[in-house]
Amino acid sequence: MCGPQLYKQFDQAEKLAEQLWIADPIVTRLFVVILFFSSPLHYHDDCPTPTSILRKTLTINRVQNAYITLLWKYLLHRHDFMESVRIYCNLIHVYMKMQHVGYGIYTHLRTQQDLVSTHETLNRLVTLDINDV
Repeated sequence: MCGPQLYKQFDQAEKLAEQLWIADPIVTRLFVVILFFSSPLHYHDDCPTPTSILRKTLTINRVQNAYITLLWKYLLHRHDFMESVRIYCNLIHVYMKMQHVGYGIYTHLRTQQDLVSTHETLNRLVTLDINDV
């Protein structure tokens, strides 16, 4: 669907995660929650965001900050300072690589004529309100 070049980049991001991320389910859970409270998690630099704008962004930012602090304190509890820095930097490094690949996938879906219907379907799913189901 996204071509061999994007598949190669996706595969590299996956291998990077396998190499750099530690196998700690608490770190993984906290990091996923932190990402959940990030906005937005999609790639619309060329158009307005299709999802509803949150009205209480300060509250969302505070919740995210609380989980980031919890993750950092957990890392410090389990590891020394330098190892905590290394682990945290690796989380961010892999996340940025995944963001780059995700943007490539988004661009490919948006620009390939044979994938327009897939792109439109995914956009509808992103904007789907749970109350409409």
